[in-house]
Amino acid sequence: MTKISYSGLKYGKSDVEIKLLVDIQNDWLEITHTKEVSQVMNKTTGEYIIVNRNTLKLDVV
Repeated sequence: MTKISYSGLKYGKSDVEIKLLVDIQNDWLEITHTKEVSQVMNKTTGEYIIVNRNTLKLDVV
């Protein structure tokens, strides 16, 4: 498969899960981490998620 899904708990919200789908063959991807948050950005579409650092998950779809 060529798509991966990143998900995690939205930063500042302990009960809201957000997801971002990335096509790893066609999209540019950037992942950054700080002490508190992880940010995943699909640079091709401009979509991104900011999640609590320890909740970031990766799933192959």
